[in-house]
Amino acid sequence: MKIALSQINTKIADFKNNLSVLKEELCKTQNEVLTVFPELSLSGSPLEDLTLYEDVFSQAMKYAEELSCEKKDFIFGFPIKENSKAYNALAFVKNGELQALSTKKNLGRFDKGFCSGNGFERVEYNQNSIAFGFLEDLEDFVKGSQKADLVICSANIVFELNAQQEVITRLQPIVRRLGCPLVVVNRCGAEGRFVFNGGSFVLQANGNLAEELPLFDAQTTIVETQKLKNLQKNPLSKPEKLYRASVLGIRDYYHKNNIKKAVIGLSGGIDSALVVVLAVEALGKENVVGVLLPSEYSTSHSVSDAKASAENLQIEHYTIPIKESFTTIHSALQPVFKDLPFGLAEENLQSRIRLSIIMGIANKIGAAMLNTTNKSETAVGYGTLYGDTSGGIAAIGDMYKTEVWELSRWINREKEIIPENSIIKAPSAELRPDQKDSDSLPDYDVLDRILYLHIEQGKCKSEIISEGFDEQTVEKILRLVKINEWKRHQVAPSLKVSSKTFGIDRIMPIS
Repeated sequence: MKIALSQINTKIADFKNNLSVLKEELCKTQNEVLTVFPELSLSGSPLEDLTLYEDVFSQAMKYAEELSCEKKDFIFGFPIKENSKAYNALAFVKNGELQALSTKKNLGRFDKGFCSGNGFERVEYNQNSIAFGFLEDLEDFVKGSQKADLVICSANIVFELNAQQEVITRLQPIVRRLGCPLVVVNRCGAEGRFVFNGGSFVLQANGNLAEELPLFDAQTTIVETQKLKNLQKNPLSKPEKLYRASVLGIRDYYHKNNIKKAVIGLSGGIDSALVVVLAVEALGKENVVGVLLPSEYSTSHSVSDAKASAENLQIEHYTIPIKESFTTIHSALQPVFKDLPFGLAEENLQSRIRLSIIMGIANKIGAAMLNTTNKSETAVGYGTLYGDTSGGIAAIGDMYKTEVWELSRWINREKEIIPENSIIKAPSAELRPDQKDSDSLPDYDVLDRILYLHIEQGKCKSEIISEGFDEQTVEKILRLVKINEWKRHQVAPSLKVSSKTFGIDRIMPIS
């Protein structure tokens, strides 16, 4: 059998566009080829509360019927409503006729509003028995001791650093029990916080990997199930995965929201220097605007590093000092502030002034602000609400500071794109004289290890201390994580790259 694995990039509820994408891919294949599309390929995913609206299902049915008339053989996904119950469905079409319908039985994180369905279905195709359904229903199919010549699964696998290999490893013993090849087709593209990484694959009956499509690239590949051979993998490195996932996430966030340009505040620090590189790769240098906003506390190297970052990438950039704005607002507040010493209020004023300028520029040119906050800062509350924590999407909001450095060095592996000084200098918010992050936080290699143990691995204070960390340091960091939950509910949403992303994987009580 010839199977076409088609990991397409679709847009939520844009049925007309998605139909065109599916038809275009079908045109690339000849007869006697079975094309397999991802889960909810016609509607896009996740639908979330769109499942509450009847017109979503009426449109889905309208376009599903049109697609099913195509004189090709294929499997595609769409939402369906039967007897007032909504289902996540897969349709098997052969030469313009609907042969069978599988509805998802074991509902997952993106199945809000759907009811549990019937699971896998079996069809005869070119003298072969094919079982098709959703990846979440595969184990139930195996437990039922069902037999087939080929098993096909459509999927919506969200990118996490190690998710691809973990999925393959988990499925290998299941495939051996099946005793036949397994085809898994995953979508490629981003929706909001979620990046779907593609990486569709085929496992042989012995569990060995026979085919794997590239991560982060929408494409279609044809395989012959009778000619499967062991595949020698060349896995992407961690920094390259982070880079390509972030670029795809930024590009789809802007394009799918019909936003052409991104505005980024350039501080001369490593975070903004990294984000502007990602933005240029995602949107093109002509669609990225950098804004330097020095204050009286900004060092000369911060300004020069920020300019170097913009010039290296050849982006449009402006320098707008905030000293005068800060002085004006601070003077207006004098009746309230009186003679109280310089403190957090004054620091935060600077951040909020910067936000006002960036947002003003973004509004004027029809752009959106791209946030530059990292996960370490978000975890401990080192960011100003309605200031540097704002923006459309947090491009590196799910990366720890140490990962930011790792990715930056990878970007500079052949030539200097990110200014070297931005990488090596001590991190600082520069909101008061001679300020350094290390004034109130441990070194980031220590901080990030503590945060990882607590956030990703769910370890408590005593467990983390037993790993060899100072008790007072652990207490302080865990307290900061706890008391800043309220702030994390109001910051820019982060592109998910880890197993425990704030706001979607880790949601704690505010009080």
